[in-house]
Amino acid sequence: MIKRIFFTCLFIPFFISCIPVTRISRLAEIGENPAALPVKGEGEWWSQRHQTIVNSLEKDPELILVGNSIFHSLDNEDRKEVWEKYLDQYHTVNMGIGGDRTENVIWRLQNGSLEDIHPRLAVILIGTNNTDGNHYLNISTPEELAGGIWEICKTIREKLPETKILLMGILPYGYKPNHRDNINKATNNLIKNFAEKDSGIHYIEIGQIYLDAEGKVNKQLMPDYLHPNAKGHMLMFQALDDEILRLIAE
Repeated sequence: MIKRIFFTCLFIPFFISCIPVTRISRLAEIGENPAALPVKGEGEWWSQRHQTIVNSLEKDPELILVGNSIFHSLDNEDRKEVWEKYLDQYHTVNMGIGGDRTENVIWRLQNGSLEDIHPRLAVILIGTNNTDGNHYLNISTPEELAGGIWEICKTIREKLPETKILLMGILPYGYKPNHRDNINKATNNLIKNFAEKDSGIHYIEIGQIYLDAEGKVNKQLMPDYLHPNAKGHMLMFQALDDEILRLIAE
């Protein structure tokens, strides 16, 4: 029995080492991408927020904002000016939920968030929580994350074929160079090409407005190096305004 176990322990590593690299790559390719699978968020507060979003669809928005806490925080009291200047005119529905990853957004889009509405434009900003190793066990690779973002775009385009998409690049993160930000940047290099697969998708990169003269995240606009404050949100929609106007008018 001991000899058999010893032989097995020697054989398994040998067997794995003999699998061609191309075969290993193929095995990875056919596996399911966790960032592209629908997952319901946890907690009663999450379900309540989702239901609040679904209930708000009654105003038949021209513009919807699809994302995480970066959009969710637009509901803060000190963001009223952003709404008055840039969002109210489109009967905008804010579909941001704090902490959401791509898989949570996919679940929401498949479970009521897109029913009986006809928006002209969906602005999407999602992905930074997929690369957060401090609060989540699973960190997405750039390829996985891009796949999850593509699934979001595809779901919107299938359910709302007349709705255009303005896809934002993931915003910069951190007060110094870090792995999370590197994954986000690599993801942006992938998702910026989505327009080649679907002409209804338009990509925009505005991350530079949050950087200081040294190329670091500006704490005056992102106090926690992740979430724009009121001034940061005003700059966001100032940067998006021309493109939103153009796409809604088309």
